[in-house]
Amino acid sequence: MKNSRISRILAIAFILSLLAVLIPATPVLAQPEITLSPTSGSVGTEVTVTGIDFESFKGTEVSVLFDNEEIDSSPLTIPESGTFTVSFDVPDDAEPGRAYVRVRTMLGGEARESFIVREPEIELSVGEGTVGTMVTIDGHGFYAQGTVVLYYYKDGTRVSVGEVATTPTGEFTCAITVPDSIAGDHKIMGEDALDNSAEASFEVVPAITLSSSSGAMGDELTVSGTGFGNKSDVTIYFNNIVMAGDTANKYGSFETTFNVPTMASGSYDIKAEDDADNTGKAEFTVVAGASLSQSTGDVGTPLIVSGVGFMAGAPVAITYDDLEVVTAVAGNNGAFSSAFNVPPSIGGNHTITVTDGTNTATCIFTMEAEAPLTPALLLPEDSTKAGAAASFDWEDVTDPSGVTYTLQVATKDDFTVSSIVLEKTGLADSEYAVADEEELEPSTKESPYYWRVKAVDSASNESEWSSVRSFYVGSSFTLPNTVRNILIGVAIGAAVFFGFWLGRRTAYSRRV
Repeated sequence: MKNSRISRILAIAFILSLLAVLIPATPVLAQPEITLSPTSGSVGTEVTVTGIDFESFKGTEVSVLFDNEEIDSSPLTIPESGTFTVSFDVPDDAEPGRAYVRVRTMLGGEARESFIVREPEIELSVGEGTVGTMVTIDGHGFYAQGTVVLYYYKDGTRVSVGEVATTPTGEFTCAITVPDSIAGDHKIMGEDALDNSAEASFEVVPAITLSSSSGAMGDELTVSGTGFGNKSDVTIYFNNIVMAGDTANKYGSFETTFNVPTMASGSYDIKAEDDADNTGKAEFTVVAGASLSQSTGDVGTPLIVSGVGFMAGAPVAITYDDLEVVTAVAGNNGAFSSAFNVPPSIGGNHTITVTDGTNTATCIFTMEAEAPLTPALLLPEDSTKAGAAASFDWEDVTDPSGVTYTLQVATKDDFTVSSIVLEKTGLADSEYAVADEEELEPSTKESPYYWRVKAVDSASNESEWSSVRSFYVGSSFTLPNTVRNILIGVAIGAAVFFGFWLGRRTAYSRRV
């Protein structure tokens, strides 16, 4: 009995095993699902919904909803493949936060994925700075592929400072420059065409700029300030010494000018402070500087050189080009003053250098470059006879830099090098007598000598050559000076002897 029962059980198990092998298995279908691209964005963002594994619903309609509102292209029919794609724009009335995209079947089942609707926000790259600071603004949550206008609030109103297009998901990046505005917090806002907006705060801090970061005593310095109080009174300090004052405009900006005071060389703080305790600082370096009592003149001009910013008590060498003309000593405040007469030098610019070995300053003196007048010839007159030791004379020429003369005598009127027989330079007087060793050879009226003169001042400015005159030297015998002097001595002795003899004879005759 027991064995029979076991046999029946085994038989049934065998039959079931055969059925499992012989009867085809029915496949288990995958669960339908959807994906979104992108998964976040702003109003107007295009969202693509992709559905897969909807084979069991092929040929039937499904509904696509965004946050329980059916999209325009819904319902849609599932194709044979069981896969579909559909797109829609996030509606204008979508609230920021998490929303759901749902795909519902005819039987009531659904697949869903969440989508984040981003709220409008902006973020600044820096939260504070001076007027003129470049600020980068990153924004998101604005109308997709739209335009965002950026506003800056000042003086109780807003001004547009930029405009930028948003990405397909409502993001943007834009750089603006902080405009003139008073110290304190200012609102920066981004706004799109649907009045979606976001704001952030930027703090303006006071600041000053200098027209130059270094200079010497007496140099003009301009201080410009931004970010101070509305129409506030501003005081300018140089190393805590009050130098100037001004009143800022309604946007907190001002500009004022003063001259650098006498200071030893070094760095000093320049500070601007208004009556609301807004302050701005900048550093200024006092350097060695020099100035002249006059910048142009002649040779011999008395010139005073003044210097500042040198080492206190240090000797200061003053050179004119490469010539040292005077040495001074700097006082306790690094200043000095010294005088010298301008040395002979050519017309044009000359560098005056002042140095204590550590600090150096230069200035330019311009030597006059006007040529003297051309001399007028006097003697010998044209085509006249002169002696071998001729004498030449011409009119005086005056010049502030002083004058010398150059005389040329030649055998040809073009004064070629080979024809010049006498040339004298640097003549201080307006005349010249030929020396014994320079005596001219005899010539004729038909083949005369020619002569001319020009004036040269101490600045090397030269006049034109004078007109040319001719003269000739007659062929007369001339004793050498030594022989002539001996003969004169003999003649004097003979005259004395003759006089003595004549006197004796006359006296003798009277006695007889």
